[in-house]
Amino acid sequence: MLDLAKVQCSEFAACVNQDFEIAASGGRLVLQLSEARPWGSGAGTEREPFALTFRGAPQLRLPQGIYKMSHAQLGEMEIFLVQIAGDQSNSTFEAVFN
Repeated sequence: MLDLAKVQCSEFAACVNQDFEIAASGGRLVLQLSEARPWGSGAGTEREPFALTFRGAPQLRLPQGIYKMSHAQLGEMEIFLVQIAGDQSNSTFEAVFN
């Protein structure tokens, strides 16, 4: 499993526009990583904080929480996702690492 305590923004940035799968009770859900960006100053921390933005299907609604995700290169991980938008074109989720 990916060590989220040590992972860097650059590792996710290499995966922008790629699919991440969520293991759900009704099957698998797919989110596409649309952005990996620095977040905050990170002064005095072991790594620079960063945020990830994922996009999903327009009708997809998920409560905020920890989701088991997998990616072809990064492997399995558990990420806390918060839905930040949802409209007719897509649903948007964010994860912040600090």
